[in-house]
Amino acid sequence: MPYEGHSALLRDVAPALAGKILIDCVNPLGFDKQGAFPLAVPEGSAAQQAVACVPEARVVAAFHHVSAVLLEDLSQELDIDILVLSEDREAADEVIALAGLVPGMRGVFAGRLRNANQVESLTANLISINRRYKVHAGIRVTDLP
Repeated sequence: MPYEGHSALLRDVAPALAGKILIDCVNPLGFDKQGAFPLAVPEGSAAQQAVACVPEARVVAAFHHVSAVLLEDLSQELDIDILVLSEDREAADEVIALAGLVPGMRGVFAGRLRNANQVESLTANLISINRRYKVHAGIRVTDLP
């Protein structure tokens, strides 16, 4: 979903999300002739904006760095980590388990939502890498068991 519609959509569906895990994977990005760049979000990040719009949901920021092209065809094993951030560790653990259901995908707890801005913004760099090298690059965290 484009970032421009993020808060409006969340406010519309807020009652249905009360008590549920909301995985926010929105990357607030702008694009110009020089490429992708991160946009400032008043709340700090799209995930923190989700908390403000749907305070009764269990917000987890995750799946920011997975190319949609890769997700369209899961017949090939992926080699990617999913950075997972949340204030709700139990919800984060459920999303980590969900990521682990996809062959070659691993969920990694990456901290609290106050750090979600960096994760969301990194996608601008990945888009640049993907365009330059004509790939679908993602993130892999090294030295984890």
